[in-house]
Amino acid sequence: MKISILSISAAFSTVPVLAVSASSFWPPSDELSDDSSCVDIGLDGELAPYRQSLTLPNTYQNSYSDTIFHPLFTSSSLNGDVTDDSLTKAVIFIHGLAGDANTYFCDGLDISPSDVLVISPWFGDAQVSADDWGGANSSDSSSWTSTYWTSSNWVKGGDASPDPSRYTTSFDVIDVIIQQLADLKKSGKYKNLERVTVNGFSAGAQLASRWSIFSPYANNDSELSLDFTVRTIVADGSSYVYLDSTRPDDSCVTLEDTGTTHTCSSFSVPSSASSCSSYNGWKYGLDFTELSANVYLEPYASDSDLLDSQVSTYVSNPEVYFLFGDKDVCNCNYEGYSNPQISSTCYPTHTSCTPNSFGGTLNDVECCDTYPDTGSSNALAVGCEEMVQGSNRLQRGINYMEHLNNLGGNVTYGFFEGGHDNAAFYASDLFDDWAFN
Repeated sequence: MKISILSISAAFSTVPVLAVSASSFWPPSDELSDDSSCVDIGLDGELAPYRQSLTLPNTYQNSYSDTIFHPLFTSSSLNGDVTDDSLTKAVIFIHGLAGDANTYFCDGLDISPSDVLVISPWFGDAQVSADDWGGANSSDSSSWTSTYWTSSNWVKGGDASPDPSRYTTSFDVIDVIIQQLADLKKSGKYKNLERVTVNGFSAGAQLASRWSIFSPYANNDSELSLDFTVRTIVADGSSYVYLDSTRPDDSCVTLEDTGTTHTCSSFSVPSSASSCSSYNGWKYGLDFTELSANVYLEPYASDSDLLDSQVSTYVSNPEVYFLFGDKDVCNCNYEGYSNPQISSTCYPTHTSCTPNSFGGTLNDVECCDTYPDTGSSNALAVGCEEMVQGSNRLQRGINYMEHLNNLGGNVTYGFFEGGHDNAAFYASDLFDDWAFN
């Protein structure tokens, strides 16, 4: 099926309401220490009225007896204690690898119309109590403890860790949020909710794109009777899950910026497969041979028919959208890559990005491949598993679109003006249209 290709930029804003319980500690982790985006829109940096403790079901029959919750920020309560007929959409903003859910929440508030419920889950690196976090739906939450991840395993849907093990996953968290919204609609609390959009940028895009393959919620499974549409928007991920063992041919992975007009019509098992045996393992592909710490995916690892059926469902899902920064083309740590010799693209002034093994300098400024998301770290992954997908984020994204197209995909994608820039992503005309209209 033909892919729809759309184009570029703009913004609008409205600041919504709130009301959940307050707490007195802050911050629980360095990940939430930067409150500048919140202060800029007139909010207290602790965001106490917006913090909520979302209880999670014991889906996998873990023996752990205490209540487990997921910490999140929300512009209106998910506990069923608020009725709001004005809300027609909910948008879930997933943070990047830095774990700055507060920043993504406040950025979401800043751009969202008043009829949008804004939610930002924190896939954080620290465990907190519900009494500290606040927003519990019980007066006795003293024994509640939160999910947390001591590694980036959340990016690929992994189990919360290290304790309690095998209780829930980052995929489950998104599912539970959507089910809670479905329950609130059915109860009449948010009766006019028409669509829930899950969006992720960078590492958040990796989570959102992988979740959208396997979640029955992402695929609008009719058995769930959601009574609203679920949409996924993915932007500027560093890698994607290929649905077969092929990858773009070498001609599609040239070591340079190939622009938004880049195409790829030829895919095959990569010539480097023998020296890069993990190129098709989970996170990058559907080889679950070494799957670990992901209880959500275990049924697919043991049932090839179930996996094939799920892939077919995903490929035909029209509610998965992709956006790519047209200047997200820098690579500072792969030998032989030719970065555009443009200051504003890969060598922005007032930055000092590391590591920089092969990007060199321009006008005494170090190469920077993740700007403006960060002006100090080069975060583009350049392992063999990523490099067989493309040499930069834009190229990898377009190659993946062509891969889905080859499988008969029903996917829409487009571009925004900018590099690795979540603010430009949110300000784009396409995000506005896809998330809010």
